[in-house]
Amino acid sequence: MKQQRTALIGRDTELAAFRGADHRRAMLVVRGPAGSGKTSVLAQSGHELAGGGFVTVQVVGSAEHPEWDLFGVSAVLRAVCEDFEEIGGGPRLTEALAAVRRLCTEDTYASQPGKYRLIHAFGALFSMLGADKPVALLVDDAHLIAQPAVALAALRSAGQRVIASCRGEAEELCAAADQVIDLGPLPEDEADLVLRQVAGTAVDGALRDALHRGLGRWYFNPGTLAAAVADLHRQGRLATVHGHLCLRDPAEPIALPPGHPLCAEVDSWGETARDLVLLAADGPRFGVDDLPLLAAAAGRTLTEYGRTADRLVLAGVLDADLAARLTVGCPALGAAVAAADPERLAKLRRAVAEQQLADAAGNDVRPGSSVDAPLDPAMAEYTAWREARPGPEQDRLAAEIVRSLVRTGGYALLADFAAAAVARGTGGTELRNSVAAAAVLASVHLGQPVPDTVETAIAGAGAAEFGRRWFAGESVRAVDVESAFGPLRQWCLPDDGFRGGPSDAVLDAALAMRDIAPALEAVLGPDYQSAADGPIAAVHRVCAGYAGEDWTDALSAARRLETDPNADPVSRQATRLLAAEMCAWRGEDRLAASWLAGVPEDSAAFAALRGWVLAGIRHHSGEVDGVFETGWSAFRRGRDRGETPGVSLLLRRLAAIAAETGRTADARRVLAEAQAWHGGCGTVESTKTVLVVRGLVEDDGTHARAAERVIRRHGNRFELSLACQRVAETSAEPHPWLNEAYEIAQAIGAARLTARARQSLRCHGVVVSMARPAREQLSEAELRIIELIRSGRTNRQIALELRMSEKTVEKHLTRLFAKAGCRTRHGLATSGLGGWLEQVGA
Repeated sequence: MKQQRTALIGRDTELAAFRGADHRRAMLVVRGPAGSGKTSVLAQSGHELAGGGFVTVQVVGSAEHPEWDLFGVSAVLRAVCEDFEEIGGGPRLTEALAAVRRLCTEDTYASQPGKYRLIHAFGALFSMLGADKPVALLVDDAHLIAQPAVALAALRSAGQRVIASCRGEAEELCAAADQVIDLGPLPEDEADLVLRQVAGTAVDGALRDALHRGLGRWYFNPGTLAAAVADLHRQGRLATVHGHLCLRDPAEPIALPPGHPLCAEVDSWGETARDLVLLAADGPRFGVDDLPLLAAAAGRTLTEYGRTADRLVLAGVLDADLAARLTVGCPALGAAVAAADPERLAKLRRAVAEQQLADAAGNDVRPGSSVDAPLDPAMAEYTAWREARPGPEQDRLAAEIVRSLVRTGGYALLADFAAAAVARGTGGTELRNSVAAAAVLASVHLGQPVPDTVETAIAGAGAAEFGRRWFAGESVRAVDVESAFGPLRQWCLPDDGFRGGPSDAVLDAALAMRDIAPALEAVLGPDYQSAADGPIAAVHRVCAGYAGEDWTDALSAARRLETDPNADPVSRQATRLLAAEMCAWRGEDRLAASWLAGVPEDSAAFAALRGWVLAGIRHHSGEVDGVFETGWSAFRRGRDRGETPGVSLLLRRLAAIAAETGRTADARRVLAEAQAWHGGCGTVESTKTVLVVRGLVEDDGTHARAAERVIRRHGNRFELSLACQRVAETSAEPHPWLNEAYEIAQAIGAARLTARARQSLRCHGVVVSMARPAREQLSEAELRIIELIRSGRTNRQIALELRMSEKTVEKHLTRLFAKAGCRTRHGLATSGLGGWLEQVGA
């Protein structure tokens, strides 16, 4: 049965080796581990041979055949019969098929002469093929046939083209081949393309990173990558958010799917192998020197574990470094083994710990003095705190626990500690306030209000009121964060104290966007660490990514917040608006509109900010009528509510729209409001707004330059690009400003901002050397295709020129579009891919 073809990504080097091989009486073997793409390479080879006039006969080694059929003759006969009409067989071929079928019996295989007669008849059959068309036999998974080399060598001798795929254990077949093509790991960019192909849509960066971390080097094995994505789909752990496939719960480990060869290898060696994988995946300290301890704890012999460890290292399941430490090259394997027996690792830990203590006691060694504890420091301190009596020592341990967990982002354990402290009794007012602050700090990071029992115990503390207001979506200021979490300062700050940090106005602006991380760092010190995942971490990533140059990560964090069940509606609205703004500047209008639709028009928290985004989207689309009026209405609502970030941004946008559309009176109105707003705020943000608006309205280079200086010190990179462009408009030397604006816009990935800078450069006839992928990252075929595209050739003309099929050209173009970041032939031709230098303004 013909197998369905899917587009092959990568393997250009291997396919080039195939194309360069002699087509006369040759046997080629494609060799690689499971999941390396052998079947896809074989299918592509057959497709190209068919395009060259060959009849391809496909044999699957995994197809059912009798155990006694050592040469796989029955599978080959079945494939020939399926393609009989295409081969053009006549009566003689029918007779030859019948002769081989009569000889293909268990009795024939029982004697050496019988085997010779079978192979002779088999060769005679295939010598008749190819009278009208050349024939190529494609044998997939040939290693599943007991003795494939015998039959395939006979086919080659009969004058047929033979291409077989196999794993590395088919040594006899590889030795008989004329050429062996080895499939190694995919290059990283090609593995990313495989991920995009199996996802069927754009892939969120966090999902890609999680797969890379979880699969390790097996991420570059296309079969494993595809199977892992399919398994995540099956478990319901994937969700499509605004056109990107996302991982719902990044904190939960990714496990290899059942039946993976690594899992099968571990299962074949039983419990000893599972124990070794679990401990090797649990941390970096487990090694060969620990095997005697493990053997004693598990009640097995050292020989059993030693032999299994050697086997697993040889099989590539475990890695051993020069210090004889054992690690798992594919962390997802450890997760799969743990999932199969969730209690096994905990039992192993306890058994090993008990054996450590027994060994220490037997050698008169004080427990803990020379044996590494399996617990991390925070957990050890937590255990000691629970065992300590109330008093100074217990208070000291409590401080160490909080300090350690705040520095490592361990807020789940911090929540447990706070609940235990409340249950035990918090003592005096000072300690009670600190425990309350720890409980609320953990709850804010986890996105879950403190439990009722804890809330009752800490009622009246400043942190308790802060927690209520935060989860109610009410606005908070820097002074509120100081009041709530200040009691933790003595526990969390370094010994030399902490001085400096952003002003309260800057922190208030961040808090207005629900980004609490900067304020917490100002209160708790530079050692404060946000949680690795959760709503607080996601909001901070969005805000920091937008302010910096990593809009890709910012959008990924916004999508993460959409899948986080603990994210509050106000935080989601803030990040949706920033995501819509970024997408609008990236030229992704449908995505921008989709993000904006998630924020209601009557948003109680972000009327001005929503108006800022909406006005920008409509202005980008070329709308004129009603854009300013809509933005002005949103400004008045935001101004009346005191929305600091939204009002400032909207005033600047309204001034730009009014100036560009020649609405002088409206521009003056915006300037008057900006001055009034500054008079009431007196912040750096309001100063920036007045300078930007005045520079736009009065076309004043002095104010534009002053705004640029303030933005360079206090603004973000996106604002700086805009400021540089505005300075250039009034400068006698615009080139340096425009170049900086262009470079920032490109680094951010804001296509519309880049186009605006490019247009300004074009007006001044500036040559811009655009950053392009190096030529060595492209194959020779890809470079030739780019050259031919630029010369105006069609796909068919390119196929004839390069002696490949049109389908192959199309696949090359798909990969080139991805590398160039474009979707059309014109975009590829003008992209600069392959060493193009763009003359802007030519």
